[in-house]
Amino acid sequence: MSVDIRSGATAPASYPLQFVNIEITPLIDGELSVMMQATLLDETELEFVGQDLAYQRVKTLDEALAVIRDNVRPLAPLNVT
Repeated sequence: MSVDIRSGATAPASYPLQFVNIEITPLIDGELSVMMQATLLDETELEFVGQDLAYQRVKTLDEALAVIRDNVRPLAPLNVT
């Protein structure tokens, strides 16, 4: 099951987070593509679930880092800032 959500809109499903894959790719027009996907564990079905967190085109590395920050922050434990 893969669910596309708007970048920064909501946190992924309530499955335990296993890891987040982040890809930053330079595009031919000089922009950057930022893609983030979380891998979660569905403990009832004992299977890994991929969930798209973000896909966005940006102009600078600072904007790419902002996309990452905005999408990782909701995944962090409450005591981490």
